[in-house]
Order: sequence, then C-alpha cells, then structure tokens
Amino acid sequence: ALAAARKAYLANPTAHVSTSKRLMGINDDVVKEVGREIGNDADPKMVQIAAAYLRSKAPKGYFAESTKQNTSAAYLSSLKSDDENTDFTQQQIEEASKLLKNAYLESGEVTEAFAKTFYLGTQLMPEDARQAIWAVYVWCRRTDEIVDAPRKPTDPDMLQDLSQWEVRLERLFTHGEVIDVLDLPLLDIRIKYPNLSIQPFLDMIRGMLMDIPDLGQDRYDTWEQLHLYCYRVAGTVGLMSMPVFGTAPGYTYDIAK
Repeated sequence: ALAAARKAYLANPTAHVSTSKRLMGINDDVVKEVGREIGNDADPKMVQIAAAYLRSKAPKGYFAESTKQNTSAAYLSSLKSDDENTDFTQQQIEEASKLLKNAYLESGEVTEAFAKTFYLGTQLMPEDARQAIWAVYVWCRRTDEIVDAPRKPTDPDMLQDLSQWEVRLERLFTHGEVIDVLDLPLLDIRIKYPNLSIQPFLDMIRGMLMDIPDLGQDRYDTWEQLHLYCYRVAGTVGLMSMPVFGTAPGYTYDIAK
C-alpha cells in the first residue's frame, strides 16, 4: 500500500502539495501539548540558506548531487550558494545559526511536551548530544502524528502523506535537501554523525504501519514476527541514537546492534 502511494506521489508530486500553514506532522494535538504553534514563523528562504550553509560544512562529496526531477524549487534555488561554499555573508551565517538554534529549541519543546521523563534524561547529556536526541525524537514524533492522528475528510490520505514523508527523508539523507525548519536539526546531525544510517528511520515508518487496521496486524504467531514489530517500533530508536551515544569500550557498532 505504501509502495503504491509512493509511486503515485513520485508520478505527480505537485498534486500532493499541502495547503496547510502548519508543518507536516505538526497538528492540533502537537500544538495543544506544546502550548503554541511550532515552526511556522520561519522564513522559507532563510531555511534554504541555512540548509545550504550546513551542507557547505560537510566534506566534499558527502551529499550526492540532486536533479530537478521531483525536487523542491526552494531547494534547487539554494544549490548555487551550496556549490560555491563561500558565498555566505556574515549576516547570513549568523541568521542561519540562529535559525538552527531555534529549531533545536523547538525540538526540545516538543520532546518535553510528549516525553517528560525522557526529556529530563536528556538534560544530563552534553549539549550536542542532547540536541541530537531532540532532533531524532521530533522526527519520530512527526512520523507518529502523520500515521495516527485523526484526519478530517478534507485532509490528504495518510499513505499519501507518509509516502511523501519517506521521500523527504531519503532526499535529506542523500542530497541534504530540507523542506521546513524542523528538518534543519536532522540535517545537522546527519553531518555531525556520519554513522547515522537512514535504515532505522525507514524501518520505523514500516513499524508504524504495522499498527494500522487493515494494513498491519494485531496478533503475532511467531517470535520472529513479534521481534520484527518490536525492532521496527522500538529497536530503531536505539539504532538512531547509537551514533550519538557511542558504544562501550571494546564494543563495535555491529556488536551493539
């Protein structure tokens, strides 16, 4: 079902442009829990400049070159600055840094609102690690809201939104492309933590679908089936976090996994 929705989206992405003023995955429930709107006051042009600045700090060849096909116009317009690497004024750098800082703070607000004890635990971490975990949590939160939140009759189909969300994730990891301001922290940690793999993010999307009536299942006949579900909805978070936390002395990433 997700593959079919993805195919339809890629065939005509302009037909699936949202008219909502809110960011994808930020809905009434999120706004109510946080106590205010999230992410909708950022200047879209500045978001793309900030993304280009972040990409410029990545090693050469870290991100693959993108093409115009199925790529946002805003992202394409930012590539010139991205390629030249030195075209950023001091004011642009300061504004990009401020925008990223605010995006991390908003990610922390969402984390605190929905996972209070987890948020308290992050206060014991170094700043970079704390912010990275907030970025991971907010991506997971947005994914969960896309799948589980109630929808109005006029809202897009859930699978339509989820397929678009998956494509966005792939483009961020592959090309460094962002769509909104809350993508910036994920792009930042994608650069800071080279071992951060896209696979657990993709697997979590499929884990979310396993809970959906008529798409997933609510009974598991074998340990292998249950293990797959547990991995997708919980184990994936551990793998997303591992590059941030690191592993104990003597243990490799593969052993820990």
